[in-house]
Amino acid sequence: MTETERHKSMLAGYVSGTTVNLARVRERKGEVYLYDRSAFNNRDFSDFEAILSRYLKQYPGDDEALCLGVAGPVINDEVRTTNLPWYLSGSSLQRKFSFERVRLVNDLVATAHGLFVLKKDRFYTINEGIQARQGNIGLLAAGAGLGEALILFGGDRYIPYASEGGHAGFAPGSQDEVGLWEYLYAQQGYVEVEDVISLSGMVSIYLFMLERERAVMPDWFKKARDKSSAIIEHALSGRDTVAVNALDLFVGCYASEVAGLALKGMTLGGIYLGGVIAPHIIAAMDQGRFMRRFVKKGKMEALLADIPVGVILDDKTALLGAAAMLLTS
Repeated sequence: MTETERHKSMLAGYVSGTTVNLARVRERKGEVYLYDRSAFNNRDFSDFEAILSRYLKQYPGDDEALCLGVAGPVINDEVRTTNLPWYLSGSSLQRKFSFERVRLVNDLVATAHGLFVLKKDRFYTINEGIQARQGNIGLLAAGAGLGEALILFGGDRYIPYASEGGHAGFAPGSQDEVGLWEYLYAQQGYVEVEDVISLSGMVSIYLFMLERERAVMPDWFKKARDKSSAIIEHALSGRDTVAVNALDLFVGCYASEVAGLALKGMTLGGIYLGGVIAPHIIAAMDQGRFMRRFVKKGKMEALLADIPVGVILDDKTALLGAAAMLLTS
């Protein structure tokens, strides 16, 4: 790509289960630079095209390319979003909005590309492990849903690829988790990992703990509009014992799933946690509970103890990744 082409207007986006983030992209001093950035609440729009139309009216421009990281399985340049009733087609967006090229990728693939443009201070280390070791990298992002991906080390470059591992079956690892599995199974007839490790999963765990401990549902929980955030707040402050226990159970389930991905992908290069949840529960994760459960995998405990584990602190990582893909394509 020539320098002239690089300065043409290009648009990057990240479509999560709750919001759409859009920004124009350029390269500045060798780094990805985002401008005209805007965020939209998905529930205020019927589909993605309505959001894109609003953005282009808000920030008029001549965009030649669009790259979107989308929470859902992207197949043949199409995706039906997992936690939204939306359908996106790259060819349809290209025709309707007159882009020269459109690329749809899974949001975790976009996040994976974003990892490599983040500065070191945008990570928080849970486990140092053996640093600077070449090898595969694992990526999980818990929020409205649970995304998982592996970044394979190909000898001279890293190759991200998406999975739908968040929709695999949840495997309980303790008696409390068996009880949680039974509680969720009784409600819906199946239990995915995402049903536990997500914002809605946090709420389900709290409700399960209330039932198990035969506790009265508190007023703060009834009144909270954002119940998952309220649970985290009351757990970290120690103001609600049930919330403390619920967050402890959540962290244990999270650590077990992270370890499972680390083993399946042999992520000797490290494993990173993105999404909106991990940065808000670092205090709970850093108390030792997370790493004790992470390494608790029988014959593989020594291997897991050497794997670096970090939390991504930058909520723009997927957007930056989509932008980086535009600049290098």
